[in-house]
Amino acid sequence: MDKIKNEVTKEVKDLTKEDYLSILEFLKNHAGEEYSNPENEENIEEKNKYIALREEAQETLSKFRAIGDLFKEEGLVYEKKGASKWLVAARVTRVRNYLWIELKEPEKIGFSTSISIFADKIEEGNKLRFRVVLETKDLKSDEGDYVRHFRFLEELDPEEDKFEYWDNYSDYSYLERGKTSDIRALIQDVKERKELKLQIGRTLYYEDIKRISKEEIREFFEDAVKELKPYYDLAVEGEYSLLSEEELGINEEGEEYLEESKILKVKNQILYGPPGTGKTYNAINRALEIIDFKKYKELIGNEGEREKVIKVFNELLDEGQIAFCTFHQSYGYEDFVEGLRSNESGAGFVPKDGIFKKLCRKASKSPKNYVLIIDEINRGNISKIFGELITLIEDDKRIGEKNELKVTLPYSNERFGVPKNLYILGTMNTADRSIVLLDTALRRRFEFFEYMPKEELLPEDACGINLREFLRVINERIEYLFDREHTIGHSYFLKEDLTFEELVSIMKNKVIPLVQEYFYGDWEKVELVLGGACKKGRANRFIEKSRIDTRKLFKGMGVDSYGEEYKYSIVENPEKEAFLNIYEDEE
Repeated sequence: MDKIKNEVTKEVKDLTKEDYLSILEFLKNHAGEEYSNPENEENIEEKNKYIALREEAQETLSKFRAIGDLFKEEGLVYEKKGASKWLVAARVTRVRNYLWIELKEPEKIGFSTSISIFADKIEEGNKLRFRVVLETKDLKSDEGDYVRHFRFLEELDPEEDKFEYWDNYSDYSYLERGKTSDIRALIQDVKERKELKLQIGRTLYYEDIKRISKEEIREFFEDAVKELKPYYDLAVEGEYSLLSEEELGINEEGEEYLEESKILKVKNQILYGPPGTGKTYNAINRALEIIDFKKYKELIGNEGEREKVIKVFNELLDEGQIAFCTFHQSYGYEDFVEGLRSNESGAGFVPKDGIFKKLCRKASKSPKNYVLIIDEINRGNISKIFGELITLIEDDKRIGEKNELKVTLPYSNERFGVPKNLYILGTMNTADRSIVLLDTALRRRFEFFEYMPKEELLPEDACGINLREFLRVINERIEYLFDREHTIGHSYFLKEDLTFEELVSIMKNKVIPLVQEYFYGDWEKVELVLGGACKKGRANRFIEKSRIDTRKLFKGMGVDSYGEEYKYSIVENPEKEAFLNIYEDEE
């Protein structure tokens, strides 16, 4: 296993007490701090600041990984590529607020289960701590992985063991030791696969480290790993292919249950991506999944049943089980939650419910699931529209949940809460606004699902044009010149029996104007994306380019110093070669 190496600098082998403290102190001082590559900084002071931060971060990471090296002799290793880096890469690069290492047996590296060591800073209370936990990585887990991983629950006894139990990874909340009934309920939910998130382990806080010796700190890590190891062994026992169909729950009824339970776990979702990637249509499909998965499973995601999907959706809209709205700059709290409207006599004002409050009322009186679809959710002012209700849409704050919360509405003075059978589906166009620029409150309360162009869904021969290659090349050029969030979606060309005239119309009236908008009228870049320009009178390209004769245009006015200028226009009737030249010229 040559690739599995723990590369730790030589000087960091036997950590001191100060080393352990310094790992957490780095997070305390720098978590969330912006970082920029020093080589790109012209300001010497800024350059030196980032160099110092990078050096401190690398030293911290080296010390942290040395903790993982303690367990080599115990047969537990970690992959460097699977360990955390110190930066979160986004539009604004920042220092992470936690570090992690996933310890595994070398022959079990491929499994998603690990004994993981965390160093993290908790925003609530500004606490610093180390955690050693048994977990499975959600991003790498399928249903079989979850079944395998949670086999260890059969051996757990909440009243006897010394573990802490975490039921929500993102918030790092844990169940109090005294509430064994809550722990047993959670374990049962996991066994029945109603819940897929559960960690067990131990915690060591910064304040405790200050009071104990270096040897006791090391002992904490060794004891925690030792206590978790038997459960790790149970979770990774055997080969994946040896799990029986009964263990995996692979039968018609079980598959339906698993699929439905996954859908219903996410209360607030946002589907995001470039224009034309099918976000709104997929939101409709998800709405049908939520309303009645078993009833509509033959329709969901079936392109051949698109008309039926829309018909069912409209029926559910009419029945009031689904509501649909579009956010925009003028959309407000009064439209969404409640506002004041003049009464029938016109002599006064009365409260009037908005679309969200109306749907909440219906959902609270029914056992059925209800769905609100918010199109273009990023175009509205989220704080203004949701107001105090942004907190109420969180899973655990909904009516009937353990942290149920209600507020008094400002106009009607009613006590109001959000029922747990109401689901919110939003769509957002990344060409309008990047996901990283979204309101923090919104990002924290929604789960995000990306929808990118799928060229593979397009035909390889439409009127003699390989639309698959055509769109692929256009998008690769846009991504190179701009970014991936401003690419062109496949749905523009998703139509049966497309004629050449329809293809030309799509390009002239939809795609080219969109590319122009992306590049703010920079015709040179538009030309690059569309494979060049032709001379006036030709039609083998989509763009026509002609040189402006400044001497003739400004005769006797001395404007030669302005250099060559060009005039661009869209070709009125482009030929088939205009399409072919986009991808056939590519080497």
